[in-house]
Amino acid sequence: MTDETFWDLIGTLDGVIDEDGADLLGERLSSLGAQEVEAFCAHLAGKVRALTGLPLEGRPVPDVSDEGRPPIPLVGDAYENLLYAVVAAGRGRYEAVLADPPAVEDEEWDAGQAELLVDVVATVLWDVAGLHWARDFDLLLSGLPDGGRWYDTYRGSAWKGAPGAYMRAAHTLDQALNDSAEWRAWWGQAGLRMIEVGVTVNADRNRERVERGKEIAKATFERDRSYFADRDPAGLAKLAAEEAAHIMGAIARALGMTPPPPLPSASR
Repeated sequence: MTDETFWDLIGTLDGVIDEDGADLLGERLSSLGAQEVEAFCAHLAGKVRALTGLPLEGRPVPDVSDEGRPPIPLVGDAYENLLYAVVAAGRGRYEAVLADPPAVEDEEWDAGQAELLVDVVATVLWDVAGLHWARDFDLLLSGLPDGGRWYDTYRGSAWKGAPGAYMRAAHTLDQALNDSAEWRAWWGQAGLRMIEVGVTVNADRNRERVERGKEIAKATFERDRSYFADRDPAGLAKLAAEEAAHIMGAIARALGMTPPPPLPSASR
């Protein structure tokens, strides 16, 4: 993909990041082949990386969301959002910032919805190329050591906190699976580096999905608000074990693997 093609695609956003522009960009990217989508992501990461070499962090940069209030120094997520907003603004404004970084303070930027650009790119990258934006391209997250994990999990609750006993039991079991040579050998047949599993409890309904990517797999499991119904604390560890057995069985079936081994003895 040439630089011209990249900027032509960015032009779909018409200078700002909003839902309509993100949807249009997503449609255009989805019509491309896997190699072109990867190339677009490499260009995007490269443009943002070039901005990180400039003295932009900590500057009081005006944003449209300030609504007349004095701008505040941008750090953390706000700084990262600015970087994507500068790219989304198009080639002319991007190159102007490269040429004169302090001038970034002289105009308003629309960084409040910058995550829309990352979200649409990450979705298309996975759907078309089977690659993971955060692990393969994101400047802050890609290349970080995974601690030797083959089983990467995250858990959350859609509307209220999950019981602490359940969360502790699930975390302990997740770690035991990662540390188990038997389970690591079982996962080896998938031919993938790792699987990322997200579990959401207290969702609006039960649903689950397992997808194979180029180097990793992703799985999502959602359980409705009856998930913890009538469970006393003593039963939550058993629930976590039942959950793990179900998740692993679903993964095995979806990826064409042999049935998983028994759970580590501490969880049974």
